[in-house]
Amino acid sequence: MTFNKRVIITGGPGTGKSTLLNLLEKRGYHCHQEISRAVIRQQLDLGTKLLPWDDLPGFSHLVFAGQKQQYEAVVPGKWNFYDRGMPDVLAYLRNESIHEEILEDMARQYPYYPTVFLTPPWPEIYSVDEERREDLDAMHTIHDELQGVYEDLGYEVMELPRIPAEERLKMILEKLEIR
Repeated sequence: MTFNKRVIITGGPGTGKSTLLNLLEKRGYHCHQEISRAVIRQQLDLGTKLLPWDDLPGFSHLVFAGQKQQYEAVVPGKWNFYDRGMPDVLAYLRNESIHEEILEDMARQYPYYPTVFLTPPWPEIYSVDEERREDLDAMHTIHDELQGVYEDLGYEVMELPRIPAEERLKMILEKLEIR
């Protein structure tokens, strides 16, 4: 069976996703960085209210559009790794009891690799900044929403343990059968 080679690494804020993507990039893999932080920076610079803490649905549509562009920018035939995928937007919306049917339908139209790698809450490595404002309780809630959304969409969710990034990376590559 041939799988598409778009692999999502997801998790709540500050759980080590970007560190894993950076390690993959150093090994020569094609990596697509998190869109939401770039959208937040852009919207702050523009002085708009299209921010997750002011207008979550509007912000979510911007993030989803950026993730769709990343999806379409795949390097064919190669492993492509994503710091979050389109379904992440749905988890953040669900967390606020917001239903965006058009985004849910689109998330189904753009499938990723059947296994999604989930980084769990890890308070010891978490920090807040201007773009990451969630507290530790929100980190746990988002984790649960992410797992639920991906499972609802039919993905196998593999939670990575709280171990050094190189060991997490080894687990991912072994699961994907990449030597």
